[in-house]
Amino acid sequence: MSHRVRRNPGQRPAESLAPLTLALLLPLLASAVVLLPVRSASAQVGETTVTLHWTAPGDDSLTGRATRYDLRWASSPITTSQAFSLATPVITVPSPQIAGTDESATASGLTPATTYWFALRTFDEVGNASILSNAATATTLASSDVLRPAPVTLALAGSTSSSVTLSWADSGDDSLSGNATATELRWFTAPITESNWAQATVVFGVPAPGAPGAPHTLPVNGLDRTRDLWFAARARDDVNRVSGLDASLQVPPLLDTAPPAAPAGLNAAVVAGSDVRVQWIANAEADLAGYHVYRSPSASAVYARVNPTLVNTNLYIDASAPDSVALWYAVSAVDATGNESARSAPFRVYLHGGDIVSWNLSAPYPNPSTVGASVTLPIDVPAAGPYDATLEIQDAAGQHVRTLQISGASPGPMSVTWDGLNDTGRATAPGMYRAWLRAGDRRPLVRIVRKP
Repeated sequence: MSHRVRRNPGQRPAESLAPLTLALLLPLLASAVVLLPVRSASAQVGETTVTLHWTAPGDDSLTGRATRYDLRWASSPITTSQAFSLATPVITVPSPQIAGTDESATASGLTPATTYWFALRTFDEVGNASILSNAATATTLASSDVLRPAPVTLALAGSTSSSVTLSWADSGDDSLSGNATATELRWFTAPITESNWAQATVVFGVPAPGAPGAPHTLPVNGLDRTRDLWFAARARDDVNRVSGLDASLQVPPLLDTAPPAAPAGLNAAVVAGSDVRVQWIANAEADLAGYHVYRSPSASAVYARVNPTLVNTNLYIDASAPDSVALWYAVSAVDATGNESARSAPFRVYLHGGDIVSWNLSAPYPNPSTVGASVTLPIDVPAAGPYDATLEIQDAAGQHVRTLQISGASPGPMSVTWDGLNDTGRATAPGMYRAWLRAGDRRPLVRIVRKP
């Protein structure tokens, strides 16, 4: 192995790797990669193949061994790097041998009686490329098979949110007779024509053709079904003649009609004095666009949406909450197609009573009061509940007189009125009475004096 200074991969390729050269034929082009003229013998040029020959270059100019070749063909001269990048690679190219070795490769899949141009680049082990070779040219032999396959017509057999299933009947090798060699299928985001066929996306896994008329179906997966798609197919015969294109099959977008799941875990609390913070568990749908927040003054009233635009997090601050004892909230989810879920289970939040931490029973009024007059008993209801309680009236001996039920109380101050009657509706006598409030674990007591 020769000793040499290792190149920086960032060097200009044309300065770092000498191209293939044929010194005997072109001694003045020592830096050019030269392909030998294609021989005219049938073994070198066939109806669908062309065999190219060249002399192996070195890794560093004319010494060593290069790492790989890149041989390409096109139907027009390949004279620039851009033209080379657009040309079709030859798949079966050998690995480079030591400098000076005769090399060859065969380009296949060509069309009979057609002129092609070929060009070659050589690469070393760090990716430095030579300049382009000369553009060798050859014309494939004419074929007695001049009839190309008939066009292939596609039909829609089914679709999902991410796939389209196509069906077709096989064409023939010669129009509608004989077996074609292959069926090529492609899809695009515009109608497919001869001019944009190469831009369309190739579908892999297409089954080999059978006898003319043989049916096939094939799912094409991983598609974006939110837009129009077009599909087209063509048959290829044994001399690489391709069929014409039938009108491409248009598959319209499949609109998503499935709504997201209703949000869960809704809760709400008063913040900053009068604002309400509404929060819930975020939905997991991949196409989720956001949420709507609804509010109602009662459990049975109509819910109105309070967010002007979609909420894109699982938290919303309602700064427009009205001055009310309680409000009910619910939340829905919306996907990218605009489908809205059912609303979450409602959640009630109390705007008043936030400073009350437990049930309390205050002194009644008037007190003393006359027999036959009502007595008002002030009560404080905490924001955290519970919201049901019992108020029991007893006489001085502790005997039961009257039970007053409190159900669904709202946080904040409230009052209960005792009309002075017992459970049977009879008036009570003058004397000392007491009122017990039972709410959760609270048992506050007040005394009531009744006089004649």
